[in-house]
Amino acid sequence: MKYILRDRNLSILFVSTFLFFTNEALFLPTLPLYLSGAGYSNTMIGIVLGAFALGVLLARPLSGFITDEKGRKISLVAGVIIFAAAPLLYLVSTDFLYLIIIRFFHGLGLCFYTTAFPAYITDVSDENNRGEILGHMATSTTLAFTLGPLVGMTVFSSYGFKSLIFLCTITGLLNLIVILKISEIHKKTDKRLKIPYKKIVFKRSVLVSSFIQLIYAIIFGGIMTFLPLLLKNIEGVNVGVFFMVESIVIIACRFIAAQMADKYGRGPVFVYSFLIIICGVYLISKIDTIHILIATAALFGVGSSLCLPALSAYIADRSDPSARGTVFSFFYGAFDAGVVVAGVLLGFIADLTGLREMFMITAASGFLCLIIFSLFIKKGFRKSLQWSLLPKRQ
Repeated sequence: MKYILRDRNLSILFVSTFLFFTNEALFLPTLPLYLSGAGYSNTMIGIVLGAFALGVLLARPLSGFITDEKGRKISLVAGVIIFAAAPLLYLVSTDFLYLIIIRFFHGLGLCFYTTAFPAYITDVSDENNRGEILGHMATSTTLAFTLGPLVGMTVFSSYGFKSLIFLCTITGLLNLIVILKISEIHKKTDKRLKIPYKKIVFKRSVLVSSFIQLIYAIIFGGIMTFLPLLLKNIEGVNVGVFFMVESIVIIACRFIAAQMADKYGRGPVFVYSFLIIICGVYLISKIDTIHILIATAALFGVGSSLCLPALSAYIADRSDPSARGTVFSFFYGAFDAGVVVAGVLLGFIADLTGLREMFMITAASGFLCLIIFSLFIKKGFRKSLQWSLLPKRQ
């Protein structure tokens, strides 16, 4: 955390990111309950919630363009304003089509913020400590998703949905005050030197990294959607324990091992941490006691704490400073697409095979995709495997 504490802009961004994702996390467990109480079926609830991810996905090219052409700060501010304004709109009507539109609009806020967030960090960080800074900055998100759902459920249960909406709005307005204090550090590029979109994203490093990001998102979406269904009939096992243990492990690992990607290399840290995630996904299919649940959550926490910062650092290393917004919009667009696809694809597999078998298939597919990543991330199989598996020389 020393780099964040020493840098005024990173400190502001850390606080802002915590408030931003707390705002989102307040909604996670409560909006489905609100919609269910309004008489919505499970399918309709899924469509309304999915509109959020669709908004994020479709706006990625625009957010990347604005982040590169107009600056990082304007995208950060736009995301915060949308997240401050959108919650109040849920109180206007419970009409199905209206809520789809509001969720789509709400998703635009996440799109703009998460495009500018990694680009800003990359701009102010040195390549030698970039992985550590990205890992520590991501802790703000983990803290938000640890506290947000608990606070959201407490307020919703005790005071109702309207009070929760006001809390989200206040959080958003407070964040707006915070983010306006950040400095714009991105220098606009001469239009004569502008890199064509195809040359930015159709690069081996971007395409292969985005492919594995898509796979991670499908795994993540599958756990978020289907783990509660798997555990609901297992006595003495609570899905809340999984997410609590996972969050604690992620925070601990990011403080202890955030510099690993800088020290040992992006490739091996990502590959071995993703392998840990795959082991965790396989173990989900074996859960029948609280002890296996805790072990599974710990594995997933360790893997998640290391793999994404390492992969994000690699993407940052390989991107031109003038095009980082576009690169990250494409990269995180793969995550958005994975979350959208996960429910439909894995739900179909689960209906055919059962939930436990679905998690086994997911783990096997993840392992196969990791092999593909390790073989194709660099030009030439040998060079690619060396980069992926062997720690860099000290």
